Amino acid sequence: MFLGMLNEKEGKNFLELANIAMMANGDEVKEAEKAVLQAFKLELEMQDYVIKNKKQEELITAFQASTKKIKKAVIIELAGVLDADEGIDDIEDSWIRKLGEDLGFRDSEIKKMVRWTQDFNDLLDEAYEYINKR
Repeated sequence: MFLGMLNEKEGKNFLELANIAMMANGDEVKEAEKAVLQAFKLELEMQDYVIKNKKQEELITAFQASTKKIKKAVIIELAGVLDADEGIDDIEDSWIRKLGEDLGFRDSEIKKMVRWTQDFNDLLDEAYEYINKR
């Protein structure tokens, strides 16, 4: 959705963060989460990118130089990964809030971005349901 704003380096770092997000709650990575990661790779035109398992601290440091607009896009898109299995659990919520704080956002801003993403996903699901009705 918003990944077109990222430059190549930011795109690669985003994919690394998305990979970390998929494992944030310690559960097995779900097919829906893998599908979202593949969609991100397509949107970034990085289908062949191989995850290098960079450390989160290194990725946060790299994004410090990015604009606030880019950082917002990162939080919103990562919330999409966390919500891919139709819900953000407490561990995932804690993870994205910490990430958002590390990127310089207030808690209220992070909550707003996460809520927007969940509302958007709900509306999208509703639209698909409506379209597929006979």
